[in-house]
Amino acid sequence: MRPSSVLLTATASLLALAATSARAADAASATAAETAPAPAADPMVDADGSPLGTIVVNGEKREVNLQTAPIAISTVSADALRQRNATELADLNGFVPGLTVTKSEGNERVIAIRGVGYETAQNPNSQPGVAFHIDGVYIAHVVALNQDLLDVDHVEVLRGPQGTVFGQTSTGGAVNVITRKPVLGEYTGEAQLSYGNYNYVRAMGTLNVPIAETLALRGTVQYLRHDGYGYAVGVPGYAKYPLDDANNIGGHVSLLWQPSPDTSVTLSAQSFDASHNAALQKCLLCSTDPAAGSTTYIADPNADPRVVSQDFGGKYVTKTRMAYLSIAQTIDDKVVLKSVTAYQYLNKNQSGDNDRFIYANYHDNIVRWQDMSSTWTQEVSASSTPNKSLEWVVGGFYLRQHALQNIMEYTTGGFSTDPATGQAVSFQTDSPYQHTSWAGYGQAIFHATDTLDLIAGARYSWDKISAQPVQYFATVPERIATSDALTGKVSVQYQVTPTNMLYVTGSKGYKPSGVTFAGNSIFVKSTYAKETVWAAEVGSKNEFFDKTLRLNVAGYYYWYKDFQFTAEDPVPFAGGTANIPRAQTYGVEFETTWAPTKQLRFDGTLALAEGKFHGDYYTIDKQTAQDIRATTYAALGYPAGWYYDPRVIAAVIAASTNTNGKKIPKLPGVQGSFAATYTAPVGPGELMLRGEVIYRGKFNSRIFNVPQFDTVPSYTIGNLMIQYQPDASPFTFSVTGTNITDKAGVSNKFADPYGSGTTSVEYIPPRQVFATVGYKF
Repeated sequence: MRPSSVLLTATASLLALAATSARAADAASATAAETAPAPAADPMVDADGSPLGTIVVNGEKREVNLQTAPIAISTVSADALRQRNATELADLNGFVPGLTVTKSEGNERVIAIRGVGYETAQNPNSQPGVAFHIDGVYIAHVVALNQDLLDVDHVEVLRGPQGTVFGQTSTGGAVNVITRKPVLGEYTGEAQLSYGNYNYVRAMGTLNVPIAETLALRGTVQYLRHDGYGYAVGVPGYAKYPLDDANNIGGHVSLLWQPSPDTSVTLSAQSFDASHNAALQKCLLCSTDPAAGSTTYIADPNADPRVVSQDFGGKYVTKTRMAYLSIAQTIDDKVVLKSVTAYQYLNKNQSGDNDRFIYANYHDNIVRWQDMSSTWTQEVSASSTPNKSLEWVVGGFYLRQHALQNIMEYTTGGFSTDPATGQAVSFQTDSPYQHTSWAGYGQAIFHATDTLDLIAGARYSWDKISAQPVQYFATVPERIATSDALTGKVSVQYQVTPTNMLYVTGSKGYKPSGVTFAGNSIFVKSTYAKETVWAAEVGSKNEFFDKTLRLNVAGYYYWYKDFQFTAEDPVPFAGGTANIPRAQTYGVEFETTWAPTKQLRFDGTLALAEGKFHGDYYTIDKQTAQDIRATTYAALGYPAGWYYDPRVIAAVIAASTNTNGKKIPKLPGVQGSFAATYTAPVGPGELMLRGEVIYRGKFNSRIFNVPQFDTVPSYTIGNLMIQYQPDASPFTFSVTGTNITDKAGVSNKFADPYGSGTTSVEYIPPRQVFATVGYKF
């Protein structure tokens, strides 16, 4: 039997079992209710009778119980983030089934959900497959994903195409960070101070101030720094040049005005600054003689994964700013009008050792890599209030972005010369680009019966991306790409019992087309096509045994059209974004929580997945092409101008790779987590012990599936936490250990699609142990 059949059969069987168990459990509960005395009130039980609590989500423009939302959606609370010391998006690995967050070229973050991610991270005008939002505001530039999480209430992760009501449309899903809001009439605050190894310091302070009866202000400031997790030997002037360090400061402030229960106006602003050394990228496969295009490779000679041999000390400086105004008005308790107006700004500059090695007579260094972005977004919507017949929402979305990418790369014997310094240049770009997007959407929920809901929604999106690239100090003709799509979803939801639900959903997501900057390519076009994903999903959400056990299951099958990826061209340095016509992905996911007693709780996730490209499509692997160019160069007797010799180009074309049957990148076959939490009174207070194990299976970093360049190995890590809360005290004391076995897990491999052509590895953080003192009033 095919793996897809096995997964789908298993999913169907599990859903059927859940429904059968639900009916049996419901019947058993009814019988027990007839014979058992009424239980005493339990202060540990949530208001709805659940020891696990009720989780409210707002993923589709309406607040609903997570257990009744007909979508694969997961939430991560602020407490869960704190217990694992998750301070940025990369720390979410292991929280959510099907979610993979990897590093890319050091400081970028690539989010993939069910294998739908961002395989064009080196093209700044391309769009990610997973849309990232803060309080519903779409974050327009992927570099901004590298900022710290500030004053978070919870994080919602929606798995599956979001092509209807959620901000910017996406093919893979959405991550929405929900911040804490001001509270009227309450003067409260909290502070936390943490210290640990690597001179880790995190200081955070929050204050909620009632200004008037209808006005409140909430503000948070956070400072985070630590020494480098590793270092470089060989940087002039340094015995050990720190890498993978941090020096960040951020703040979030919100002003709430609520003149009546029907009117709410919130003005928010967020700021984040980081200034530190470059990320650690360890050479895995570097050419023995890059100047001659050698086809033999060497690895970094240092056995310690946290030590690299590099002779250029890189820097990373970024600044993000955003402000947004949210207005909500309820009319006659029937209609809710909402408006979210936002402005965001980003300025990032980094440098680094691009050849990842020390060569006697060669260097390749990025001395400037600047990304700037200024974006306005506006979203308006009208929706019905909750009712028992028909709920609906209609709205519109607008985005206007002005951005710039400026890169200067110096090398030995470059292809051009920097007129400002006289340095040899291997790559230069100074390319402004613009993105305009607008969309209109609508969705309705028809409550056919007390237990059956029918859901349908549609969205029309239009995007235009234009660029005025300058490459190697020469202006390339302006590039313009426009695309549009009609996307949406249909869903059927059936409430088997009050605590058991089944749903079936079909949806479509869209990622717009864009432009490439190269000017002399053969295969890679000046524009690339839009990407679409059709998805089918079946799911079951259940609570058993007096709501002490929660089990949610989802199975899915995706059909890709025009998968966007980074392609090499037969002409050197002319690569860019292209499309693979077809791919399919499928899998099954589990989330469970069990609280057998008031003191003990278990949490677990498991995701099984498979995805491959289908149909013949030939493309060129940069790393393989680099070897062929060097081999052909030698066979031809080292002619002048060999890189652009027609015979070398023909040899590269002849070695094109067929993607048929190759695996989707960023899609682990297996990933999961298990955590146990025990809470008990100890002395004059409460003690909490928590331990967890996270497993991330191996995957391919690129579409080419070349083992030495692309296979990212699996890893297993463990985290521990102990916390003590004295009775009637505002203080909390805790000690946390992350990656307690000090596993040098590989976050990702990066096979440079341009420039040096090196392959490097990027690691997860090492073991960290730190103590935290918290104070609330």
